[in-house]
Amino acid sequence: MSDAVKSAPTVANGVDYYGAPTPEEGSSVGRKLLGVCFFLGLLAAVAAVVIEIPYFSLEPGNTFETEDFVAVEGTASYESEGEVFFVTVTQRRLTPISWLFSSLRDSDEIFHEDLILGDQTIDQQREENAQLMLTSQNNAVAAALDHLGYETAVPAGVVIIDVVEGGQLDGVLSRNDVISQVNGQDITQARELFDLLSATESGTVELVAARPGTEPRTIEVELTNDTRGFLGVAGGEDPVGEGAGAFLSEIIEGGASDGSLAPGDRIIGFEGAPVASFDELIEPLINRRAGDTVEVVVQRGDEQLTFDINLGVRALERAGIFNADTQFRDAELPFDVGFTTEDVGGPSAGLAFSLTVLDVLTEGDLTGGANVVVTGSIDRVGNVGRVGGLHQKAFAALDDDADVFIVPAGNVDEARAAVGEDLRIEPVATLDEALAIIAEFGGNAGELPTDGSL
Repeated sequence: MSDAVKSAPTVANGVDYYGAPTPEEGSSVGRKLLGVCFFLGLLAAVAAVVIEIPYFSLEPGNTFETEDFVAVEGTASYESEGEVFFVTVTQRRLTPISWLFSSLRDSDEIFHEDLILGDQTIDQQREENAQLMLTSQNNAVAAALDHLGYETAVPAGVVIIDVVEGGQLDGVLSRNDVISQVNGQDITQARELFDLLSATESGTVELVAARPGTEPRTIEVELTNDTRGFLGVAGGEDPVGEGAGAFLSEIIEGGASDGSLAPGDRIIGFEGAPVASFDELIEPLINRRAGDTVEVVVQRGDEQLTFDINLGVRALERAGIFNADTQFRDAELPFDVGFTTEDVGGPSAGLAFSLTVLDVLTEGDLTGGANVVVTGSIDRVGNVGRVGGLHQKAFAALDDDADVFIVPAGNVDEARAAVGEDLRIEPVATLDEALAIIAEFGGNAGELPTDGSL
């Protein structure tokens, strides 16, 4: 039989069959298969490097000398030997290969994009973080200058937060309306409104109020006979977190607790029952009347204190106001403090900014030559709040050989779990607590002027 016959195809049951290939043909097929496999492998490798998957990694970022970003005009500024650093977290969208490498690093954490972005786009997240950074900087300056004895904001009226639903002012006043007079007397602060309404036993009060962009108008309000007891405290975000008691962010001046309780206290007991949160404090107060005396147990730092408090009247609710606050405008200062952090977002550098403003504005060395890495948000009165990314930030502080890493009290467990005892990590709830820790390094953190005498 000829070779032509051997290689001719035959058909059986609809399937083509061919004879065995010659050595030359086999070699050609092998090369083709090898080429296809190489191409597919190359394609897979490129895809693993280039194609993004719906996951992000959070990785240690960098530490930055905060002083490099602070600009002072109109007064003297000073350099220090030691430094206060703020620390960042790098957020990176992953490819298959970067997912693999990130999953092998103890310092990284991987999250699905829904947990990172929610319903935002990357651009929207970036814009929000830029706004949070701006707010953080403003708060940081206010907290620092307040510590130095400067008045950074001037009360300018009482702004309505909310009115009592179905009450006398429902549909008459609304959020952002500003009250400037009560019974012909000018008021600029919420406590003045509270005091005047408390002193009016019954009848009608005359309020002067205005909506933004409109002329003031006079409103007559008939006071209700509300005799529910009022403790005279306001809650806020607890820097330690839930479960530690009812954190008090404000004590109403002239109210029942004024002179006894203080901002930063945590009520942990009320009339013999434990209190784990502010909500647990509200319920037992509902059935108490003005004039009742109640026993309150407070955690203040390392101390546990007990007070007998005579409850006052719920003055604002009697006038149909559910909540109000003092509206402030910026005070005129003899100097300006600004920042130049264009590419950094979020609120977590707030505490570092405050500490650095104090360092830059005062002679001497705040840190005593130590390198202090700091994270934590801050409000205008110096309370330090929780932030994200402590796992990564702890690794970044460790890599920077920080002498101490100062973190919000509510984040300390996360930071210590990341790096163990390889780094000194100190929790704080206020600017003052951060200064007390830094003072241990021998600088002037405990000796700063507090009388506005720069």
